[in-house]
Amino acid sequence: MLLGAAATAVSCWLVIPGTAIDRATFTSVARAFANPPFFITGSGRPDAPWKLRTFAAKDLTDKRRAPVVVSLGDDPAGVFQSSPPSAIDLAVILTNFQRLGARNAATAAVLAWSAPDPIGLAALDMAIRRFDSLVMAAPLSRGAVPEPMPPAFRKASIPLDSVHGDSSALPVVNRIPLPGVILGGDNTTAGFQVLDSEPAGKFAPLLARWEDRVVFAFPVLTVLQQHGLTVEGVRIRLGEYLKLGPNGPTVPIDRFGRLAMPLKLIAPSTQIPAAALIDGGDDLLPKHAPEPVVLRDDRSAAEPATRAFSKQLPALVATIASDTGLAPARAYPRLQPGMELVVLGFIALTLAALCGLPAFTRHLAYLAIATICLIAQCVAAGSADHWLPGLAALAAILCAWLVAKSIPLTPDPPRPAAPIARPPRRLSNPAPPPTAPLAAPLAAPLAAPLASPTLPTQSPAPIPPAKNPRQRGRKHHR
Repeated sequence: MLLGAAATAVSCWLVIPGTAIDRATFTSVARAFANPPFFITGSGRPDAPWKLRTFAAKDLTDKRRAPVVVSLGDDPAGVFQSSPPSAIDLAVILTNFQRLGARNAATAAVLAWSAPDPIGLAALDMAIRRFDSLVMAAPLSRGAVPEPMPPAFRKASIPLDSVHGDSSALPVVNRIPLPGVILGGDNTTAGFQVLDSEPAGKFAPLLARWEDRVVFAFPVLTVLQQHGLTVEGVRIRLGEYLKLGPNGPTVPIDRFGRLAMPLKLIAPSTQIPAAALIDGGDDLLPKHAPEPVVLRDDRSAAEPATRAFSKQLPALVATIASDTGLAPARAYPRLQPGMELVVLGFIALTLAALCGLPAFTRHLAYLAIATICLIAQCVAAGSADHWLPGLAALAAILCAWLVAKSIPLTPDPPRPAAPIARPPRRLSNPAPPPTAPLAAPLAAPLAAPLASPTLPTQSPAPIPPAKNPRQRGRKHHR
């Protein structure tokens, strides 16, 4: 009993932390002291304990996380070559980004023209390549004929099998509805601006499924660029959270990949007209503003979905970057390994000491120990912010119960056996059968002489042989 319980406890103590069973147990325990929805991170191991985040009672949006926006408006003064701006105009704007010190940028304006000027395209390509990193945007839709995923989208995507949850609920896309969209080269990544299959609403889509990969919305990639993170570190749990790297922000999402909270519109940290870049001084861009600088399409002739996206863009970036709506994470560390082993060893010794009890008493004792372990697990998590090795203790109790059930350690006290019916013994002088009450006076005189001990024992007199009746008649005839 002792060896089995101890071996089971130590094995579970080594294997269970970080598994789905441990996560499900932590989620169930968290429901006892926290109101859902809540978001769980970490792995439950000593080096990465479980962390619990719940919705905050107030809005925690950090408005300082809102990006610097360069507004591409209607250009009533006719500063640019054409309206809407041509490829050469965009090349001039992006070149002035670099002149003013912006080495990382993002363009929420879709770069697409029906008949672009080749010289303007070449100048735009040169301006794009001079950035350290550039995030670009394009609308996505789902068509009858799928298109191959552009390299800029593929670089900013992750495999579908790395997503936890039912990925079939994500919006499906397979093409860019605009022809000739420019998405840059090796230093660019691309996210979707809008999804044609998703109507505009207060819950913005952040994820979509393209073939066997998951692509991200433009604001998500902008925040990754702002924090210097890559898509390889993104962790997705549909219906729970979108975590941008081990130390990155955590965003609540629903099972459809949308932001699981309504947006409160905020203004950009700084908004600069695109025409002001041409003659602007070196101090036009704020020195301590968070990168990247975002080029936004604010034209009145833009599509309604594009205008709605541009209006939400500062709030989306600030919301994702500042963990808005979520309280600070509470960590639930483990005890020291030596202390946990001492606790498990004490439980194993207690189980072994109880093995000598009768079966019913032993089962009650095991049930009481299991109840104490569950209560201690909940109290330690809810009051002391610690995660105990409760699953390992329960596994040891289960092992002890199975051993006690399969091997009779102590037999139960014997029960009194039922009397066995035996056949009556034959006596040499059986007692006379009981007589009727009326025959008792007659039998008494006869029994008295026989029972008298003074009479001598005499042999019976010989009985004369009976005479033949023929002989008697023959004698009489004579």
